[in-house]
Amino acid sequence: MAKELPLKAIGVVRGKTAQPPQPDEGRVISEIIIDSSLTGALDGLEGFSHIIVLYWMHQAPAGRVPTKVHPMGKPEFPLVGLFVTRSPQRPNPIGVTTVRLLQRRGNILTVEGLDAFDGTPVIDIKPYIPGYDSVAEAKVPQWLTKSFGISQKLQDIYRRLMDGYGPQHWWPAEEPFEMIVGAILTQATAWSNVEKAITSLKAARALSPEALRRLSLPELAALIHPCLYYNAKALKLKSLAHWLGDCYQDDLARLFANNIDDLRRQLLSIHGIGQETADSIILYGANKPIFVIDAYTRRILSRIGLAPETNSYTAYQALFMHGLPTDSELFKEYHALLVCLAKHVCRSRPLCRQCCLNNICQSVITSL
Repeated sequence: MAKELPLKAIGVVRGKTAQPPQPDEGRVISEIIIDSSLTGALDGLEGFSHIIVLYWMHQAPAGRVPTKVHPMGKPEFPLVGLFVTRSPQRPNPIGVTTVRLLQRRGNILTVEGLDAFDGTPVIDIKPYIPGYDSVAEAKVPQWLTKSFGISQKLQDIYRRLMDGYGPQHWWPAEEPFEMIVGAILTQATAWSNVEKAITSLKAARALSPEALRRLSLPELAALIHPCLYYNAKALKLKSLAHWLGDCYQDDLARLFANNIDDLRRQLLSIHGIGQETADSIILYGANKPIFVIDAYTRRILSRIGLAPETNSYTAYQALFMHGLPTDSELFKEYHALLVCLAKHVCRSRPLCRQCCLNNICQSVITSL
C-alpha cells in the first residue's frame, strides 16, 4: 500500500519562538512567508478572520512510529491508538491549526495562535468557514472532556484571582542566591520572619555560599534566629553552600543550565531540600516552568472541589502542569496568587463571603 506522494512546501513559519508554543497560547504572533510565486493564490484571503494552516512537523521524533500512545504524553490518560491523538510522532507528521488572520502583506500572513515554531514548513492554507469547518454536536471521549473541564476551571480561577489581587511579582529577592536561601528559611515559617533573617544575613555580609561556609553552625543559627527551627535550617544552609561549592564552584548559572529533571534530581539530593523547596528554586531562581505545590494550594483546591484522586504532591502538581500552558511567568503569578488568597481569605477558618471564588467553591455551595 505504501506509495510515494509528491509534497511541496508552499512557505515557512517565522516567529520568535524556537520551541512550539502551547496550543491554547492564542497570544503568540507569527508570520507565514508564502513562496512569492504563489502570492496571487492569497488574493481574497484577507476577507476571512481565520484560516486553517497545515504544516510539516519536521522536528518530530524520528524512528519507529508507535501505534498506541498516551494523549499529549500524559500517563494519566488512557493508552489509545495514535490516530486518536494529535501526537507529532506519526507516519506523516502533519500539523493542523486554526489561527486568526491579523494581516496580509503581499506573500506574508501575520497570524495569531499558530502551534508551530520558527522554521516549520507550511504545506497548505485554507479559509476557515463557520458551519462548514465546525460541528455543533461533536462527540469526544470522557477523558478528553474531563481534561478540558479542569483546564477551563484552572484558568477561570486564575482570572478571578488576578482581577481580585493583581500581579504579585513574587519572589521578593534581589538575586538568585537570596531567593534560594529564602526558600529554605520559609519552611514552616511566616515570611515576615524570613525577611528579618535575610536582613540579618545581609548586615553580616553572610548572604553568599562562601560566607555561609565560613560561619560556624552556632554563628549561622544566631543570624537566622527569627525563623523557626533555626538550628536545623542553619545545617540546611551549610549543606547547600558546601554542595554548591563542591559541585558548581558557586556558579548558579551553571547549576541552572541543567534541564528541569536533572536540576530537580540534584536539588533533592541536598540535605533539607524537599519537593516544594526544590520546585520553588527551579521556578523562581532558575526561571524554569514547574508548578510549586504548598499547603495553601492543597487547601484551596480541596475546598473548591478540584483536588486530585490521590493526595500526593505529584498528583496536585500534575493537575496544574497538564491543565495550564507551560509558562514560568504564569506559574509564578498563579502560585503567588494562591498564597495571597490563602493568607487573606481562605484561611484555616475561611472568610468565604470575601472570597472571589465563593460562587464556584464546593465548600461554600454545599454549606448553603
